[in-house]
Amino acid sequence: MANRWDLIRVSLARRFFLATLLQAAVVLLFAVLLGTLFGRQSPAEKLRLPWSFLVTSAFLAIGSVYLEKARGLVKRERQAEFRQALLRAFGFAMAFVSVQGYGLWAIDKGSMDPQVSQLGVHGFVVMLTAIHAMHFLVAQSVLLWVTLSAFADRYDHEYFWGVTFAACLWHGLGVVWCGILVVFTMAFIA
Repeated sequence: MANRWDLIRVSLARRFFLATLLQAAVVLLFAVLLGTLFGRQSPAEKLRLPWSFLVTSAFLAIGSVYLEKARGLVKRERQAEFRQALLRAFGFAMAFVSVQGYGLWAIDKGSMDPQVSQLGVHGFVVMLTAIHAMHFLVAQSVLLWVTLSAFADRYDHEYFWGVTFAACLWHGLGVVWCGILVVFTMAFIA
């Protein structure tokens, strides 16, 4: 016999699919809008840290705070505030991916000389950032599932493992992003 959650999960899977499409469209639209407004960086002799990477670092930190807040709120059974904190964290995740996507598109070519660009640190930095952004898309999808599940009354003070998992994934990617920024800064100084 199916329990209540099994029946909800079928409907939730449909909503997750539609929400994923909507999320992708919003992220892409916002990234294209940023590209239209700000354009690309002009080529330079040295690799430059794009402003978008600094902005996304702030988004990552703020989203992390909201996820920790959500985890604390669900433990205290404050459902309305818990859901609002999850929505805010999800909003910052979408903003992170949008601005990060723009940053990857807009990043300068590192060097005026194509040979130096291919063999220099530029390609390595872009690759690290792109791989991180792809992992963040997975974390964003986990957060989307957790948020939709929260609105389907999945989590309470006794069961909130999904929220904990999403927060740990987010925090782990935040640590990786700090490492990437350190590598980027070393490349910038070199």
